[in-house]
This record gives sequence, structure tokens and C-alpha cells, in this order.
Amino acid sequence: MGCTATLSAGPPNVGGYDVAYANAVPVDVDTYPAVPYRDRLAYLVEGRWYWPTDNGWVVFLEEPPELANYRTNVQTAPRAVPPPAVEYGYPPVRPTKPREIHREYRPR
Repeated sequence: MGCTATLSAGPPNVGGYDVAYANAVPVDVDTYPAVPYRDRLAYLVEGRWYWPTDNGWVVFLEEPPELANYRTNVQTAPRAVPPPAVEYGYPPVRPTKPREIHREYRPR
């Protein structure tokens, strides 16, 4: 009359890809490149994918193709550099001498 169920505690996986619980996550993980994966953002930190779960952060041991495609595009993109400073040919502005304020005018 009762119902029984068995659960197998195999290695964790996300979308069929092996993951491991992360011992530590970079403090500024949200500043790294990110891509949506399975309704959450996966963060690429030094060649490894970090992904948040309800039980904590995991690291992908096996890289899904969607994330691999993004990683190869990010790694092959040219490095972003700021534009050079623009200098115009005008002479530098020299400060003017301060004028006396509230000096009384008296004709001679």
C-alpha cells in the first residue's frame, strides 16, 4: 500500500554536462564576460565557466558547446584599447593676471 522511491546521488551535472561545486568564486565574478545559459548567466573566469545554482556555484568540468563557442569568440576578439588622446594645435591657455575687485575709481 505504500510507495517507495530510490534516488541515486551521482555526480552533479547541468544540462547533461559534468560540473563540480566551486570551493571559491571570485569576488568580482560579475565583471567577467558572461553569457546566458539555461536561464542564468554563466561567467567565464580565466578559462573556466562558473554558473550559479540554487545550492551554490558550480564549475563546468565538461564545457557545453554553446559556452565553448562563446569562449572562442571572446578569446579571439581583438583586445580593446582606448583611443589615443586628441591634441589640437592651439597654444596652451595661459592664466590671466587677477584683477583688482571693488577698487574705487576717482578721476584726477
